[in-house]
Amino acid sequence: MKKQLLMGCFALGAILVSCDSDDDTTTNAITPEAGTLAGGPFTFFVDGAPDMVTGVTLTGELAGDVTTFVVTDDSKNILGIPPTLEALEGVNFDDAGVGACYIYHLAYQDGLSGLATGENLDDFAGDFELSNFLVVNRNAGPLAAEIVGGPFEFCVDGTPDMVSGLSLMGDSVGSERSWVITTDTGEILGLPPTLDAVQGVNFDDAGAGICLIWYLRYEPGLEGLEVGANANDLTGVFDLSEPVEVVRNETIAAEITGGPFTFTVDGTPDMVSGLGLTGGSVGALNSWVITTDTGEILGLPPTLAAVEGVNFDDAGTGVCLIWYLRYEEGLTGLMVGANANDLSGCFDLSEPVTVTRN
Repeated sequence: MKKQLLMGCFALGAILVSCDSDDDTTTNAITPEAGTLAGGPFTFFVDGAPDMVTGVTLTGELAGDVTTFVVTDDSKNILGIPPTLEALEGVNFDDAGVGACYIYHLAYQDGLSGLATGENLDDFAGDFELSNFLVVNRNAGPLAAEIVGGPFEFCVDGTPDMVSGLSLMGDSVGSERSWVITTDTGEILGLPPTLDAVQGVNFDDAGAGICLIWYLRYEPGLEGLEVGANANDLTGVFDLSEPVEVVRNETIAAEITGGPFTFTVDGTPDMVSGLGLTGGSVGALNSWVITTDTGEILGLPPTLAAVEGVNFDDAGTGVCLIWYLRYEEGLTGLMVGANANDLSGCFDLSEPVTVTRN
C-alpha cells in the first residue's frame, strides 16, 4: 500500500514538471513601433501648381508586420495611404484644396481594421502604433479682384491722356499687391502702387499702340516684377486680374508738295495741278479739306484727283487753303459749313497749300 502511494506521488510530480516546461517555451508578442517623423512643417498655396513635400525623414525603432505612411485631414479622416517615403513625396497636396493635412507613419500587426481611404484614425481596431505627425498647410492662393471700367481709347497728340472711373469688384487674397501696366505683348511699362497712381499715368507718353492695365495680388518671393521685364515671365505665387485695354491711336498726315497757287477770278475755270504727298501717313481714314483762310470748310474732296478737279474761280476773290487730313473713327465737325478749327477727335491736318484768288 505504501509502495502504491509513493508511485502516485512520482506520477504527480512528473505532471507538474511537464506543465512548468510548457510555460518556459511561450513566444513573446511583437509590439509595433512606428518611429519618429521629422521635416516640415510645410506650407503651400492652392493655385493649380503641384505641391509635394520633401526632406521627410523617419528615425527610431521600427517593428510590426506592416509599415506604411498615412495622410489625413485635420479631422483624422484618411486621404491617402502611401506605402513608402518615395510614394509620400510624390503626393500632390494641391489636389486636396484649402486646409491642413497630417502625415503619420504607421506600424501594425496583421488583423488591423479601419485602414482605408475615407475611414478615420480613431476607428482603428487592432495592434498598431502611429508616429508623431507632420503638418502640411494648404492656404488659399492669391486672388486678384476684377477691374471695373474701360476700355479706353486715346489719341497720341501731345495732350495728356489719363484713365478714370476704374474700381475693383470682388474679393482679393494675397499679402502683397500692385497694379501693372504692360504692352499688349506683356512688357512691363509701369508698376503704379495704387489706383490713384494708375489714374495719374499719362498714356500719351507711351506713343501709339495698346497698353494693358492689370491688378496683381501675390506672396513674397515673386520674381520678375520689374519695369522692362515681361509679365508672362513672372515666377512665384500670384494672380493677375483680367486686363483693361488702353488703345493709343496716332494720326500723321503726310506733307503736301506743290503750290502755292494764284488765280484771277475772270469766269475761266482755275484748277490746281502738280500736287503730291511726301512722307508717311498714319490713320484709318483720310480726306482732303478745302477751307477759307479763317477755317470755314468749303469742300471735302475725297481724293487728290478730286482736289485737282475743283474750280477755284467759282469761290470768288479771297484765299483758300488746301489741307490733307488723316483721322480715326469718331471725328466730329468734319462737314461743309463747319470750321476746321472745331474738329474734335483723333486727327492730324497737314500744313496747308494756299490758293489766292485775285
